[in-house]
This record gives sequence, structure tokens and C-alpha cells, in this order.
Amino acid sequence: MQAPRLFRSLVSHIALLLATLISIPAAFAGQTYIGLRSGPSPAFPVIYEVTEYRELDVIYRRGSWLYVTDSRSNGWIHLDDLHLLRKFPRDELWKLTNEARPGKSRLGFASTTHRAYAIELIGPVFSQDMYLRYTRGPEGDTAWTMLDVGIHRQFAEPTDSLAFNWSLGAGQGQDGAGSDHWSLDGDQPVWVGTGGFEAVWTTERYFEIGFRGDLAVTLDDDMTTYTTAALIWRMRL
Repeated sequence: MQAPRLFRSLVSHIALLLATLISIPAAFAGQTYIGLRSGPSPAFPVIYEVTEYRELDVIYRRGSWLYVTDSRSNGWIHLDDLHLLRKFPRDELWKLTNEARPGKSRLGFASTTHRAYAIELIGPVFSQDMYLRYTRGPEGDTAWTMLDVGIHRQFAEPTDSLAFNWSLGAGQGQDGAGSDHWSLDGDQPVWVGTGGFEAVWTTERYFEIGFRGDLAVTLDDDMTTYTTAALIWRMRL
């Protein structure tokens, strides 16, 4: 009678031990880690990681970035990542988020050196800042249009009011009647690849002004290249 009882006891202990060993890695695997960066931009590397249960204190703020400490290490965290910290006070999170408004979306207007104007909308799409831009050239025999879409990303923010951005996209250019801006065959739309670099100043809480340099290349046999400079105005939404 003792042998079966000892066998059942041994099996139950082994099963309990296996269940414990399996649950420990699962618990660690489900834990969230938040990276603290060496500077207030995604371009800076992550220098320290904290768990979602770590308590962080805000030292000071630069735009949408916060310089925080856990009494041992310091680093920069974006305002959008604060909700991942379970012990961060909800009232303080709401206050910081509310003060950061307006959001990331921007409505812009640009005037270029080719006597053209552009209207654009920039905003987050699936965690990426994207732009949609419509550009129209001069009227008459030189009329042309372009509609392009692409990525818009900040790579440096030296001060609270100055930021440097780059963009990369693609779209279609269309010549007006009698125009050969994009192609000698002006009746057909032309695929165009675009890229740009800009410096933007935040003049007030809701407004930006800046300069942008653009490069456009027709994606056809001619591979015609166009370079332009633009003065831009944006309203933060």
C-alpha cells in the first residue's frame, strides 16, 4: 500500500515543480521594459531600461520629451510612453499630456522657388509620421501638379523651438495642357520620387515656420531631376 501512495506523491511533486518552472519564464516574458535615451530624440540610443513598475520622477521637460530619474540613473522618455509606467501618477500623466497639446498632426502651406504652392497634412499613421502633399505649379502653359505621400521624420531637436526633419516619398506628377514640366508627353501622369530636408521653428504653441529643400526625380526613362526650395508655414492641430 505504501508504494502506490509514495509513487502518487512523487508524481504530484514533480508536476508541481514543472508547473512552477514553466510559469517563471512566462511571467518574465510578459514584463514590459521601457527604454530611456541619452537625448530628447529617437535618434539618441537607449542607455537604460526600466520595468513598467519602476517609479520615475520628472526632472525637466523639452517639448514632448521628459528627462527622468529613478534615483539611480537618468534618461529621456517620450511623453507617449508614460502610460506604460504603471506607478506613474495618473493625474500627473493627464496634466503633462494636456500641456503637450496640440498633438503631432500639422496642416501646412508652402511657397516654392518654382512659383508653385503646396498644401500638406502631416500626422501619425501606424506609429509613423506620414505626409500627404498637393503641389501646383504656375497657371498657363507652364501649369503642372503633383500629389505625393511619404514618411516625415524628425532627426534632431537642438532646442525647444528648433527641429530638423527629413522626408521621403513618391507620387504622381501631371502636366497641364501645353506644359512639359514633367514629361514631353504631357497627357500622361508620371511617377515621381521625392525627398526633402527642412529646418522648422515653433514660433508659438500652435504655429511653425521653416525652410525646406526638395528633390524630385521622375521615375521614367528620362529620370529628370528637379530641385526646389520652399518657405513653409504650419499649424499644429
